[in-house]
Amino acid sequence: MRLVATFFSLASLCMVPAFAAEPRNFEDHILPLLREHCANCHRPGKTRGGLDVTTLEALEKGGSAGPSVTSGLAENSPLFRAIAHIGSEEAMPPEQDKLPPHILASFKLWIEGGLKPNASGRARETRAVVQLTVDTATLGAPTTPPAFIRSLPPRTDAPQLLRALPVMALAANPWAPIIAVGGQGETVLHDLSDGHRIGALPFAAGEVRVLRFSRNGQVLLIGGGRPTSSGKVQLIELKTGKPLTTVGDDFDVVLAADLSPDQSLVATAGPEKLVRVYRVADGALVWTMKKHADFITSLEFSPDGKHLASADRAGGIFITDAATGENPRLLAGATDAVNQLAWRSDARSLAAACGDGQALLYDPESVRLVGKWAAHEGGCLSIAYSREGSVLTGGQDATASLWEEGGKRIAKFKNCDTAAFRVGFTSAQNPLVGDWSGDVREWTPTGEEVRVLSARVRSF
Repeated sequence: MRLVATFFSLASLCMVPAFAAEPRNFEDHILPLLREHCANCHRPGKTRGGLDVTTLEALEKGGSAGPSVTSGLAENSPLFRAIAHIGSEEAMPPEQDKLPPHILASFKLWIEGGLKPNASGRARETRAVVQLTVDTATLGAPTTPPAFIRSLPPRTDAPQLLRALPVMALAANPWAPIIAVGGQGETVLHDLSDGHRIGALPFAAGEVRVLRFSRNGQVLLIGGGRPTSSGKVQLIELKTGKPLTTVGDDFDVVLAADLSPDQSLVATAGPEKLVRVYRVADGALVWTMKKHADFITSLEFSPDGKHLASADRAGGIFITDAATGENPRLLAGATDAVNQLAWRSDARSLAAACGDGQALLYDPESVRLVGKWAAHEGGCLSIAYSREGSVLTGGQDATASLWEEGGKRIAKFKNCDTAAFRVGFTSAQNPLVGDWSGDVREWTPTGEEVRVLSARVRSF
């Protein structure tokens, strides 16, 4: 009999993969498991932690910590994390090994299948999973530049402007000759190989306040929204110009955002003084940090993906663990608003542009201020690192400057019409400066102007 029992046990295990795709429902598949493994502590009259697992309604309501299950990726549901012994959730059942793989598979199929109540019931709508994660070991210079769309159709619904908008957001692709310039409800792309205007990507969420290219140059992040109302981040496939996903649901405009080097996380921040980090795959909120005392103006993942740096109008700069939000450390030294942060490509230095005109350099490991110089009269508005380690700044004095890391000026660019609001480096490592009048200028590192890209204003 023991041999027969062993045979049937092995046979049942072997049959599990054959039924892996079978839909699961609460009444037939999940409730019996909950009664056997969980209901002893979580049932009417004995709701440990306020949780009752004997009905679907009670399970979705959850206990003192909130809903226990949410339709979508199983790892987003506290119940699944608890029975699978994932993360910091209290393990269930208590003081026991995690449940067998075939039971965990049933829960996973049920949650990711939409929490069906019974065989004839309707599944909840689930968010599509977007897989953009890349291996950070592959993020060096590519053998061939990333492909990008060469032409976008004219917009018939483009906003009607009486004058050019300031360059509030500017980004240059690290490996391809393409730049992105933010505007009201759209992002304009330019091809630097010949200077032509590729076209505009609509941003229905509102104002474009931040632009970032992914480290591999294949994805464009567009962040912004509507002040005092909402904030969103959209990820665009550069090869086609098509949206990949929208992440975030902030309650105010997004002023700062970044995509992690491995493309698994998006960080956002703004007037709410709160850093939020979302998972790209399903848009779930992973962690938040409330350490800042004023509007958050800038944030950026370190190039190695280990840390997230953020800064605010009160001069607060924090570095925290990118994956968890734990161990936030304050970087002292800023005596005025911090307008922008920039990491060096090897993550060994963090630069800050400050409202008092100073450029600051920090050692992120020791969180010590290691460099400081007066960069611009009236305020230093923007800052960027080249791949070689030189520093580019823009200021209220309508100039931009290229510096050695110790603060020795290499070149000064004076042709801006107004404040040099945004700076960066092209894929060829030419300085790029966007000003308050709406113009974007490309320079050589020695100070020769290459081109001016002017905002196009509709005539009436």
